[in-house]
Amino acid sequence: MTRLYDQAVDIDPARVRQFFDDRAKREKNAINAVMLQSEGSSIAIERDRYERENLLPSLPQPGKILDLGCGAGRLATHYAPHGHTYMGIDFSSELIVKGRELHGDNPKVLFEIAEVPKIDVANLPVQPPFDLIVVTGLLIYLNDGAVTETLRLLGELAAPTATIYLRESVSDIETRLTLKDFYSEELKEYYNGVYRTRAELKAEFAKTLEHDRFAIAAEGYVFQGALRNRVETTQYFYRFERNQ
Repeated sequence: MTRLYDQAVDIDPARVRQFFDDRAKREKNAINAVMLQSEGSSIAIERDRYERENLLPSLPQPGKILDLGCGAGRLATHYAPHGHTYMGIDFSSELIVKGRELHGDNPKVLFEIAEVPKIDVANLPVQPPFDLIVVTGLLIYLNDGAVTETLRLLGELAAPTATIYLRESVSDIETRLTLKDFYSEELKEYYNGVYRTRAELKAEFAKTLEHDRFAIAAEGYVFQGALRNRVETTQYFYRFERNQ
């Protein structure tokens, strides 16, 4: 199977995990391992810099930050220097190994191997509630039921006054696009992902985050110009706020 349009087709989480385990072993740069671009491209590094400088929320005082689908903890270097406690969760053991190698000397940066949303919250080294939850490029690798469960989990883990930053790869056409066991000539490997429309995501937010009193404070396309290099898909962000 390859490119599937307007079809609710499940992808295999085990294949997605293996994909990222392999990239973690192969890619020296932790950013390139998760922000997928062709070999030799600098776009991933430039996108990471742009997101840090322009979009990532800040906290007025040191707090607890949860990064779901954290990869090797690229955002730990953004938040930890400001006194925040960073908790990163990813299902790729190889990416978590890389994250611990990069940040192991910082007691305020912790990692856990877990498949979202199947998280043993009671045994996390950093306990909720979290002041900021960051989700970047995770929902694309979850099937529909897991997306709903994950968004509900965000509401449960967030503090009464909290921010959620969600940046996702979405379909930029009228229908969802699923890549199932799709061989990417660019990446030179098989790839799986579900690119939902923004309308589909909004419907999910309505029955989960909005139900938990989160409201969208800002949204929009993430990248422009040369940093936006896909035809049918794009990166889109939402910032949610919840106040007591």
